Amino acid sequence: MSQLVKKSKKGFLLPPAVGYSFHIVLGLVWKNKISLRYYFRLLITIFINIINFPFRTFERLFINPKYKKQDIKNPPIFIVGHWRSGTTHLHNLLCQDQKMGYTTTFQSVFPDTIFNNIGNFIFEGFAKLLIPGRRAGDNVVLDTKLPQEEEFALGDKTPISFYYFWMFPQKIKEYYKHFIQFKDLDSNQLESWKSDYKLLIKKSLKNTNKNMYLSKNPPNTGRVEMLLEMFPNAKFIHIHRNPVEVFLSTHNFFSKMMPHLQLQTIPRESLDVMVFELYENLMSDYLKQRELIPKGNLVEVSFDCLQESPMDVLNNIYKKLNLSGFERAEINFKTYIESKKSYKKNTHKISKNHLETLKTTCKFVFEEYNYNIPENIEIIND
Repeated sequence: MSQLVKKSKKGFLLPPAVGYSFHIVLGLVWKNKISLRYYFRLLITIFINIINFPFRTFERLFINPKYKKQDIKNPPIFIVGHWRSGTTHLHNLLCQDQKMGYTTTFQSVFPDTIFNNIGNFIFEGFAKLLIPGRRAGDNVVLDTKLPQEEEFALGDKTPISFYYFWMFPQKIKEYYKHFIQFKDLDSNQLESWKSDYKLLIKKSLKNTNKNMYLSKNPPNTGRVEMLLEMFPNAKFIHIHRNPVEVFLSTHNFFSKMMPHLQLQTIPRESLDVMVFELYENLMSDYLKQRELIPKGNLVEVSFDCLQESPMDVLNNIYKKLNLSGFERAEINFKTYIESKKSYKKNTHKISKNHLETLKTTCKFVFEEYNYNIPENIEIIND
């Protein structure tokens, strides 16, 4: 069976656990089988983690307590949606509004090396030298200070993060059950995770010097109920896209990203099953929980509409969520949109077998959002 091992030579993605608590790293290694070819990656992870230890320890002991005492003044805004539905584009676009704070790429890897100057200088400088200019799989620009999803950072002190699956893809079903559906979890660990999430938001707002937190985190698509428990007045923006395009783009994205991050191999056939099941489960969980969101706190956005009429979509988001400042941010939105007109999207083909599976397992998504098979997708025989 062929394995996912091909890697880009352009840049180097830091192993995601380099900024984690050492007991988290040891726990993950103890509970999971490491494939032999990834032992060097594990050693790099442990080496950087040890160097980072005094800096994150200092921040946790002497800086974090100050932020734990602070309040989050404005309800967070959560952009949710399956991977490859347009969440990154929408996040980057809305972050052009100068009041929007976010977790940066650097903070997502080193969440407790933000406010001690020496540690920040060393590790952010190190990261700038290593990371590629564009993300494998979709050509999205990467930079340490750009907006990033917070899922990796959520698993740094408490062992709860769905993104452990990037390192240990064989466990994705278990991680989904525990870390998105929150089943069979220790209650104390869950409370610690909630506390860590709130701390991350507070530090993100300080780090960006903004007053409203804007999250983009696909795993949160299945966590609406938990997020409302934490933030009853939170606002949600759900972006959706044609299931065929989502499946193809996700499959391509995962197959290109995973070789940079994984510590265990999986057969290519397992990736097909992974993408099908993840899409079905995440969308099903979202639709079940969507009705819990208070009226006026949810807006749903079509990726196609965002592409065709971005300013109209943004204006609608601000109106429906009762957000102020659209006029002030309008020029920034237009400038960003203009800068992305040359962005080259990946093109895809789909096998007849994959298409039939998708039409069966995700029929409810096609029906919910009135999607058909895209005319520009080439269907090939198996």
